This record gives sequence, structure tokens and C-alpha cells, in this order.
Amino acid sequence: MNRRPKQRIRDTLDGDSVRWPLVLVVGCLACAVPAGCGHRGELPPMAEVKVTVTLDGRPLPRGLVQFMPDSSKGTRGPAGVVDIDADGRYEINTAGVKGAMIGWHKIRVHAPQQMPETNSNPPSIIPSRYHNPYTSTLTAEVKPERDNVIDLKLTSQP
Repeated sequence: MNRRPKQRIRDTLDGDSVRWPLVLVVGCLACAVPAGCGHRGELPPMAEVKVTVTLDGRPLPRGLVQFMPDSSKGTRGPAGVVDIDADGRYEINTAGVKGAMIGWHKIRVHAPQQMPETNSNPPSIIPSRYHNPYTSTLTAEVKPERDNVIDLKLTSQP
């Protein structure tokens, strides 16, 4: 009666006592994974947003822009974010969906001299006031069912 360990494991897994819990767990995972943990289905109404970012009248060549919902004006939810392309243009995405939430947003812009290869903090090509949505003074209202075209005109002077 001295079975090898692999045979004992196989005999145990063949039993009904293990099979049903295993089927239940696999079934639950199969339902949860396509839903993406429920985030995309729970997003508030959104609209497409196209933006051009300039610094002293010239396109900002690189960087990151975040649209932070302004809760003081009733907009709540996830932030929209995107990398700026070489022409200083972008279309914003929120939680993997094209667009930004409808309502008011505070905006922050981060533009390093070179995109970091590590977690370092390289010098910025824009003033630091634009790095914080509360000090940047950049705001925008995203409106439903219309083309939201926003020009962010940054200046190197205070």
C-alpha cells in the first residue's frame, strides 16, 4: 500500500471533493477577468478631447498631461492621462477608454528634458508650477456630445 506521492496526488484530484471547488474557482475567474474588475463598465459619461500643448508658442515636444477631475466643481472619478507627441498634440484616455470625463478638470503637465530611462527625476523643460494641478492654473471643461479641442498655452515666464 506504499504508493508513490504523484499517484496519491492524482487519486486525490480525481475525487469529487476536490473537483467541484476547483470548477467553482475556475468559473468565477473566467467571469471576473473579462469584466476587467468592473472599472470600465462603471466609468461616468465621457467625451473625446483633443489638445495641443505649446510652450512660448512652440509645440511641446514630449511630456505627460493629466486631466484631474475637479471635485470642487462636482467632477469625480479617474484622471485622464496621455503622453504628448512630437507635435505637442494628444487625445486623452481615461482608464483605457478614449476620452475624458464630462465636467471640469484641473490639469498638470510634466515635460522632462529627456524621457527618463530609470526612476530618476530629470530636469524639466517647463516651469515647475505646471507639475501640480493646483498650481498650474490650467483648467478645462469637457462638454458632452461635441468636439472638445483644448489649447494649453504654457509660458516659461511667471
